[in-house]
Amino acid sequence: MIIFALILSHETYEKSKNIINHIKNMRNLDVYKKRELKGFSLFSIIIFFMLLIPITVKAQDDIKSLDSLADVAINNGNYAGGYLLRTKQIDMLSKQVNKGDSNLILLIASRGMCMERLQKFDEALTEVKKAVELWSEFQDSTSFCYAGLLNYLSVCQMNANQMNAAIESSQKSISLLEKIPNKDMGQWTNLGTAHTNFAETLFKLKRFKEAIEEELKGLKIIEKYNGDDTTPYLNELESLHKYLKESGNEAAADKISMILEKGAADLRLPKVKEFASAEEASKYNTEALYCCKYYLDHPITAPKISEACLFFDNWNRLSKDVTVPFGEFENDICQSTSGTLCFLAYEAGIISNGLRYHIKFDKTIYLAAIIKMTKFYIDNKDYLGIVPPLEPFAQAYTPDKLKIMKLAEEKYETLDKSLKKSPK
Repeated sequence: MIIFALILSHETYEKSKNIINHIKNMRNLDVYKKRELKGFSLFSIIIFFMLLIPITVKAQDDIKSLDSLADVAINNGNYAGGYLLRTKQIDMLSKQVNKGDSNLILLIASRGMCMERLQKFDEALTEVKKAVELWSEFQDSTSFCYAGLLNYLSVCQMNANQMNAAIESSQKSISLLEKIPNKDMGQWTNLGTAHTNFAETLFKLKRFKEAIEEELKGLKIIEKYNGDDTTPYLNELESLHKYLKESGNEAAADKISMILEKGAADLRLPKVKEFASAEEASKYNTEALYCCKYYLDHPITAPKISEACLFFDNWNRLSKDVTVPFGEFENDICQSTSGTLCFLAYEAGIISNGLRYHIKFDKTIYLAAIIKMTKFYIDNKDYLGIVPPLEPFAQAYTPDKLKIMKLAEEKYETLDKSLKKSPK
């Protein structure tokens, strides 16, 4: 094995040492005890661009276990596995609750989402339409959940070439979302995606002027809550470019092209920052999320990798929005420079999913973070060398994620026991 320091460039290695020195003080559990650890079960459904709707479920342990497995499968793009697991959940839960139960309805919608991602559009439409109808009959048809379901229904209708129905669903979703008072970031973001989804439907109908208007509405919201240098914003800017070009507005399209070329070449990272309080850290949640994504999506040799991890690590020290637990397994990982760099991927995984889904910490978040850390280790192993505690996870990393899930669940149980024993 080639030694880590010899593989990395001198500059990168020096950066890595600085990172390690910066986070050495967080190797003990006391750093994380400052934050409240709330344990709760969660069912989830990804509604349109990974919108998670958490719901508390009072069911048997085996259903809860299936839920964690399904969440991880879906979050990692294993939609076939997610579909099978959601089906098992639905079969089990339907024997305990009536057909109007909100948990059951959202699970049906989640199964439909898996079908849509597998490009089985007719099956997806049937599932999501059923979920919408059940929610309308038995639940609050003015709620955020219902608006999210309508939003996703419009996606399925568009994919099934039911354009008039897709327009109607989009308009209903937007109307409901606009009426929600004191919208949080997630609700605003969903309104933005509802507008851009509506724009796509209008574009396919060659209603270019209206498509551009809706896309601009969505872009304005995305810019405000994500920033104009982020992937979500640039992706929608590409759509706007397409709409302008097809409409014949070449001059405006060319201006967008220039912005895209600049943005694609240099997605700006925020400057490394020290935070004075939890309140201040909360103002930078979007930036922390972006830095986590940058760290997880780039090789350890990337030019701005140290800036990214230092930003989210500083943020994590004071934030009360996410809890990053640190136990024996995590401590074992951090016994080497290479391991500590992998630990930061675990930290980034916890933070990114916690912020995205507005959850401080739970089992699902932990399992997903372990998988992200393992992938980071595998992708960077030529540079990092062997990190012994992570080798079993790397060997268990298969497409279906079942083997690594079992290992991760064992670590979670150990961590959970230690946290429960720790003084509050």
